[in-house]
Amino acid sequence: MERIKVLMTGAAGRVGGILRSHWGDRYALRLADLNPVEATKEHEEFFRLDITELESFVEACQGIDTVVHLAADPSPSADFYETLLSLNVIGAYNGFEAARIAGCRRIVFASSVNAVLGYNETKVHCTPEMPVYPINVYGATKCWGEALGKVYSHQHGLSCISVRLTSPSFRQDEDWDPEEWQWRISEKDAALLFKSCIDADDSVMCSIVHGASKHQRCWLDIDSTCSTIGYEPEEGTFYPRQS
Repeated sequence: MERIKVLMTGAAGRVGGILRSHWGDRYALRLADLNPVEATKEHEEFFRLDITELESFVEACQGIDTVVHLAADPSPSADFYETLLSLNVIGAYNGFEAARIAGCRRIVFASSVNAVLGYNETKVHCTPEMPVYPINVYGATKCWGEALGKVYSHQHGLSCISVRLTSPSFRQDEDWDPEEWQWRISEKDAALLFKSCIDADDSVMCSIVHGASKHQRCWLDIDSTCSTIGYEPEEGTFYPRQS
């Protein structure tokens, strides 16, 4: 069976490294970043990409089935004019537009829990269907990306899945505080989540999914995420701690 061809932007970052390490040989990966990424496997190739340049982004998308758009400034305290405007606003637009121009099947956009972080402060259980609730400008830029997903799905028939991700924060076999990480995602589950997004049925056209492991108490609802894309988390406070 031929491997699905995936463009991963921001491949030199931490999340990109986690996904690659867990995916193994599952996908044919085009690893895109401004910084060099060593393509260590036969099915990997490197593409030097500045996400603020649409023409280069379109070139990177040629022959690609699914774009996994991780590249952004990930800091909630980032300055709007210094990085957020170019990377998180223009870069996000270029990702969707390049995927459309190149005829890609799907884009998986790395949103953030910061798009709805206000619900955590008010102790409200948050489902993906609820209105966005950012409490910082970084979160607002992720709301912009989610909105682009709705536009490109509706206007252009591009399958768009936005992943409200928390930084992969723990491994089940390491020491971590269950109370502190009650709504976080493990490294293994992050890889499973993005795999589920890539492999989801073609009928999934515009969805927002929550990036959390399976916890006993979690303000981020993952029920619809599991049913929509077939995500089955394997770690979290719901499971016994491994020794």
